Amino acid sequence: MINGSYLVNEEGKNVFICPGEGLDYCIFNRSQMPEVLPERYSYLSFFIEYKGEDSLCLQLSFYTKSTESDIRMIFGILPHTRVRIPFDLSILDSQTLFPERSKGRLKMTVFGKPVRLNEIEEIRLQTTKRQEDCQFIIEEIAFNNEKEEWVSSSVLIDELGQWIPKNWKDKKKDREECNEFLRALYKKAEQKSVVESELFDRYGGYKKITLEKNGWFHIDKKNGRYWLADPDGNAFFSMGIDCIRPGVETRTDPVRMWMGDILETMKQLPEYEECFEQGHFLPGAEFFNFGIANMIAAFGSREWKKAWYKIILYYMKKWKMNTIGNWSDPEFIEFADMPYVIPLDRYAKNGFPSTQNKVFRDFPDVFAEEYKINALEYASALEPVKNDRNLIGFFMRNEPAWAFVYDLILAEEMLASEVRFESKKVLIQRLKDNYVTIGRLNESWKTNYLEFDDLYQPILNASEFSEKAKEDLKEFSEEMIERYVGIPAQAIREVDKNHLNLGMRYAYITDDSLLSGAKYFDVFSINSYQETPLEAVNYAGEHLHMPVIVGEFHHGALDRGLTAHGIRGVKTQEDRGKAYRYYVEQTLQSPYFLGSHYFQLNDQSCLGRFDGENYQIGFLDVCMQEYEEMCSQVQLCHEKMYSIALFEEEPSNDKGEDVPPIHY
Repeated sequence: MINGSYLVNEEGKNVFICPGEGLDYCIFNRSQMPEVLPERYSYLSFFIEYKGEDSLCLQLSFYTKSTESDIRMIFGILPHTRVRIPFDLSILDSQTLFPERSKGRLKMTVFGKPVRLNEIEEIRLQTTKRQEDCQFIIEEIAFNNEKEEWVSSSVLIDELGQWIPKNWKDKKKDREECNEFLRALYKKAEQKSVVESELFDRYGGYKKITLEKNGWFHIDKKNGRYWLADPDGNAFFSMGIDCIRPGVETRTDPVRMWMGDILETMKQLPEYEECFEQGHFLPGAEFFNFGIANMIAAFGSREWKKAWYKIILYYMKKWKMNTIGNWSDPEFIEFADMPYVIPLDRYAKNGFPSTQNKVFRDFPDVFAEEYKINALEYASALEPVKNDRNLIGFFMRNEPAWAFVYDLILAEEMLASEVRFESKKVLIQRLKDNYVTIGRLNESWKTNYLEFDDLYQPILNASEFSEKAKEDLKEFSEEMIERYVGIPAQAIREVDKNHLNLGMRYAYITDDSLLSGAKYFDVFSINSYQETPLEAVNYAGEHLHMPVIVGEFHHGALDRGLTAHGIRGVKTQEDRGKAYRYYVEQTLQSPYFLGSHYFQLNDQSCLGRFDGENYQIGFLDVCMQEYEEMCSQVQLCHEKMYSIALFEEEPSNDKGEDVPPIHY
């Protein structure tokens, strides 16, 4: 035990006392446990029982010879549960960013480069920093070859989709109260009580800042800063919300034991058929959408969607939002008749172009002819929308899984594979052209190969051979990334020459190599979950000499109905509003900033969405109630944003009260 402590209680169970700063417990050490050989097993498993009030974020860290973990798995556990969790040790190859859920476990994320089981010297169980101390029980830690799952059964969610063990302001007591609220909200939305300002045109552009007019959304530069101009030639900061869809699905197959008889009851009622989804984009998975169920209960199966459209448009105008963000309902986009963006990889039948053989995670063999062919099919997804003037532009894809790894050298991972990638052939030919003889390569790389074809055999950690080897591999990796971006981007331009290419929405810039290929973008995009993205926006803008848009950010608090904050945590809903203002208004001072899209409209399911996220990050709860303390601050921010960008008003310096976030 490096941090925290544990005691054995009356029942002989190990009770871990976890301090707020985190637990660090060694569960395996090769030198101290020589009889245990992890490489002989497929799984590591244990029971965990957690009686706290908020979700628990745990981390399994694997060490070879370093004092820093080589690879780690972060995952979540719901409070008021007891679960046996099997960890598939094949995950250590790091080819999977988000492993499939096991029963009762929430989301899991894998960080780090591949390691091999026989290299593991130590495994530690850790917790992330928390707002308060907590206790939990862990039993029967063991390596095994069977995927053994077990979950306690107790009802944790009510018929409205609300978390049962907790009470909070505005929690609906029953179906009748929820129906009454929704009908009153719809009546308010029908009255169209939101007053439109004469300062803004039909797209939401600001008439006081006039720019070039060309009939499409485009980039302009004026008075030392980049601007997004709308089709009427007025300045437009894109302030939007992602995932504008009815409700959020609960993935039911890993958590059915915590839902009581809700699903069985709803299946007997034909009007609720639309609430069930089977398969989704995860074959074999099952889903239920409480948000849709609540709307159907209030308005009926034929009228609920019309009511939802009107309510959401009312909210959007009230909050002064001007953009429909990624992954939003296409029918709502058509109904709202307002600016929007799209995730092109989701519009394309087969997603972002790929190849059968992957270099690392989802990174394709970009020199293969297959990649070019699939890029053409991907680009064709723009055909139906290429003439829509409400479309600002498209994100090519979202958060490539390969780009989550710091210090990743793609060419090094490619050499570690036994696959004869087309990209590997090109790399080896480049080395032949540059070095001419194998002797010169050996001299520079500090190797002893007999011929260049030896490079087709799996080679581990090639960048560690010498500085020159690392330099060669990094240079080729950047060329691979440039093709990764450039081939589909050029195919897109053949289909659509009018809309903006908004980039890849990288999760964060793990290495400057991610800037490769940016010449094919009109706008560089990042998803930034910092207090403010000002530094990241300026960094990308200054290096690339292009504007930047933020595709995702959010803040969550636990003073309402869920048990995890999300990636940024604050204390209250009022603090969420302050954090939003600080985030946006500070960044408005950047000459490269074009706008930001909040993730997301709705709170996630308290039992976990498709991947197990259960974050309190929405503008709306599961009963369609807005978080007024937050939303009033959002509205104020949007009313002032052009004045702040013009330095006529000061940005907010109140970022709200931060707390250690619970997220996985």
